[in-house]
Amino acid sequence: MPSDDRNKDYNDRDRFDNENEDLFRDYSSKDSRRFRDDNDSLKDPNEYEESDVSRRHGKEDDFFTDDDFEFRDYEDEDYDISSLRSAKVKQKRKKTRIIVSSIVIMAILALVAVGIVFGYRFIRNKYFSPTTETLAGKEEAIVVPSSMKLGKDMSIVICGAGENLLEPEINSILFSKYSSTKTELITLCIPVNTLFEVPGFGLDNLSRSVEYGGMDLMKLTIKNNTGMDVYNFILMDVVNIVNKLEGIKLSLDRPITMDSGGSKIELKEGDNILNGETTLEFMRYFSGRKDGVGLSDIDKQKLITDAIMKKIFGSKEGDLAKNLSRINEYMDTDLNLEELSEFISTVSGLSAQSNKAYVLDGRFEPLDSGTVVFVPDITRVHDIFKQENIAETSDTVEDLGEMVTVSVLNGVGTKGIAGKTAEFLKTMKFSDGTLKYNLKKTGDADNYDYKKTRIILRAQDEPITRAAENIRSLLLVGEVIDQESGNQAEDIIIIIGKDFDYDSALAAFKQGGTASGETAAQAETTQAQAAQMYDLNILNGEGTQGLALTVKKILEDNLNKEMVTINVKETKNADNFGYKTTKIIINSSKEGAPGMADRIKSILGKGEVSESSSNPDNVDITIIIGSDYTK
Repeated sequence: MPSDDRNKDYNDRDRFDNENEDLFRDYSSKDSRRFRDDNDSLKDPNEYEESDVSRRHGKEDDFFTDDDFEFRDYEDEDYDISSLRSAKVKQKRKKTRIIVSSIVIMAILALVAVGIVFGYRFIRNKYFSPTTETLAGKEEAIVVPSSMKLGKDMSIVICGAGENLLEPEINSILFSKYSSTKTELITLCIPVNTLFEVPGFGLDNLSRSVEYGGMDLMKLTIKNNTGMDVYNFILMDVVNIVNKLEGIKLSLDRPITMDSGGSKIELKEGDNILNGETTLEFMRYFSGRKDGVGLSDIDKQKLITDAIMKKIFGSKEGDLAKNLSRINEYMDTDLNLEELSEFISTVSGLSAQSNKAYVLDGRFEPLDSGTVVFVPDITRVHDIFKQENIAETSDTVEDLGEMVTVSVLNGVGTKGIAGKTAEFLKTMKFSDGTLKYNLKKTGDADNYDYKKTRIILRAQDEPITRAAENIRSLLLVGEVIDQESGNQAEDIIIIIGKDFDYDSALAAFKQGGTASGETAAQAETTQAQAAQMYDLNILNGEGTQGLALTVKKILEDNLNKEMVTINVKETKNADNFGYKTTKIIINSSKEGAPGMADRIKSILGKGEVSESSSNPDNVDITIIIGSDYTK
């Protein structure tokens, strides 16, 4: 379109707009001109137009001319509407980003603030807690004083396990009884492979009872087989407990070398710091499963348990509560927190004289499968906890605290006699709990023709001569002589002769008798009795399940070692469970029957021997177990 035509079009539009504006002003005015007369409307149109045009031109002269609205510089330029819309979108997005960023920053600041608050509380509670700690249980918090003493008697079994408490590998079993009146703890160390009658599962290793029915079944198994009440238990994951406590201190009276998976672990005499893994290996080594570890060494289990208890108790105010918090998930017990704290505190403070440990009597037997089981002898269990008939040596070697080295040789040809004698001597301890005799080796003598037992001394040193006299009193026989060759390495060498009877020596020891007056004459009498076979019936007159079967096993283990001397025809219940005294009734006139009855009484540690002409079961001896046997 030409420029003149375009300007004309703009002028026409401007005029139209001005006319509309004037028309609006005319009709909106409140003066008389708003309502013109009809005569005015009938004026000459040309006249009206001329006046109106002249009026408009007057206004135009006051404001703009048509030239002011000529867009000369923009004739060929187009408007970019899309760029305006894009700018608005960018501006909106920028505002959104600012809002989101502000929210994220505020959230981060809130999290940092929460972390600071709870971090402060954690550090304060962990490292700056007061001397009296509050341990929160599932339902309520209990305040645990840092020092507590157990004010009641307790009968408890304590087991050490591997890292899995749900399916625990039991490596130590301690049955302990605490007397609050005597402030004394007596502990029986039990090999984990001890053969016991497990209720509902038959004869099996004691450690398997936990697999079958948990610690409650182990408590019941110990009670049924020993006749001792067991009320509580503690099961410990020793690996994690010791590691959480940052190690334990184990004090040894002699160096120990342990085999562990082809490698050796060396522990020195004196103090050793053990981590959790080494502690577990120590427990396994002295659990009763390891070949070459003597029965008397099983009490090393107690050293580990005592060391753990002392570390939990700690050395200063507040350690007990802190340590219980650390190991809470690695210990299972039916004691409440207060009872557990009292027990640990009390045990940790006991002296050696008030914290006594014994090993369950019995012997290790290899099976055809290659495994080894422990056949227990429970006849002394009640005496141990009553502290009756427990042989305490006199004021000789024990008071000096000296240990002598001993070797035992078989000079009679009886299979296993040297090993059994060595195991018997290993049970002898000083008053401080350390071993009296360090057994170096067992084996055969140069021949099997030794009629008398010999006790050969390396030198006439006072500790050696006193130890030799003590050994002679234990064996009931023995000729004490000096060495002939001059190159004897051990302090004492024992050569077992034909005059030695293991059963007589063991029975005399259990009765507290070590008098040397019982010599070969008594042994010959015992051997004459053993030439006979005696039929027995064992009746349960007390009511404890499996009691007659347990007694049968004990008698067979003791009386049928070298040769079969008894035949238990039947185990059953008596006519009632009201027998208070164990009865050993001789029913036949067979030669040696009275002597056999006396031997049975010696093994059981209880019983009244009597005779009866009534013999409905046709046996030589009837045994009725009374309640005195289980007390």
